[in-house]
Amino acid sequence: MIWTLVASVMLAPLGSDAPKGFEPGSAVDRVVAVGEEERAFRLYVPSEWSRPAPALFVFHGEGGTPDTIQNYAKLDPLAEDRGFVVIYPKGEGKNWNYDSGAPIVRSRGFASFTARDGLNPEMDRRFDDVAMVRSIVEELGADGLIDVSRVFATGISSGAMFCHRLAADASDVMAGVAPVSGAMTDVVAERFAPTHPVSLMAIIGEDDPLMPVTGGPIAGLLPQDRGRVAPADETIAAYLQANGISGEPSVETLPDRPEDDGTTTRVYSYPSGHDGVLVEIYRIEGAGHNWPGKPSNYHVEMVGKTSQDFDGSEAILSFFERCPPKRITQ
Repeated sequence: MIWTLVASVMLAPLGSDAPKGFEPGSAVDRVVAVGEEERAFRLYVPSEWSRPAPALFVFHGEGGTPDTIQNYAKLDPLAEDRGFVVIYPKGEGKNWNYDSGAPIVRSRGFASFTARDGLNPEMDRRFDDVAMVRSIVEELGADGLIDVSRVFATGISSGAMFCHRLAADASDVMAGVAPVSGAMTDVVAERFAPTHPVSLMAIIGEDDPLMPVTGGPIAGLLPQDRGRVAPADETIAAYLQANGISGEPSVETLPDRPEDDGTTTRVYSYPSGHDGVLVEIYRIEGAGHNWPGKPSNYHVEMVGKTSQDFDGSEAILSFFERCPPKRITQ
């Protein structure tokens, strides 16, 4: 098999030759055909866009929307500075198909915390979210908007779990993933054997009440079955093995900012693996189910503390800037 590296050729800024429907410096809502269905997503194109640009998928959590995760993570200003195109897909039923073997959960907002049965019967079927991602990449790549060798994904909670599934089932597309407060399900872990190396940055709250770091039921205190996650150590080991990484990591303890936030962050940076891929793990003692550097979504008693030691969005974009592009088979 012959591998060739797809180069990122930076041409002139966006001008009259721009694909129709794209608005530099702003977000537009679009749809893409996935088989016989249409799927919605929001697209942010930096004002100084140059083709082809790296692409960042951002997946909301259960009950979220493109609007909520866009406003929460605040990735657009960072993407503006770094020239990333940002893609915010909309999960059907406000959730993701993060595990083909897990129960189907369609959110009705706070009804999720009390309902025991299917939450949205008219959507009680599996949507092919992996195919949706492939379709978006294919369309935006064909438009010349994105560099298909530099496609990355991040997300929180169920959106983060879906990032792990993309690493497993779309490793030919994803150059790297950065799940935030979302573990790999045990079913995906059992069959995790990506065909291509995938860089990983994971942000893990050691005291996350919804994603147990030692493995177990997802949001076990809530009534509806959401499946189970594998232990964090096993998930990290799976990526290291798949990426051909055997060396020990360097460990950095970040300064407490502020000192009284009740969390301590340690960053584990491993030697590079196949094709130069990177694995970097942020493990935060005292932190729960949150995006570091941002306000808590819910009460601390429900989701745990939010670390302010670093800005998760800044760390994610900086990591993806350092990741190697995907090698594409010709």
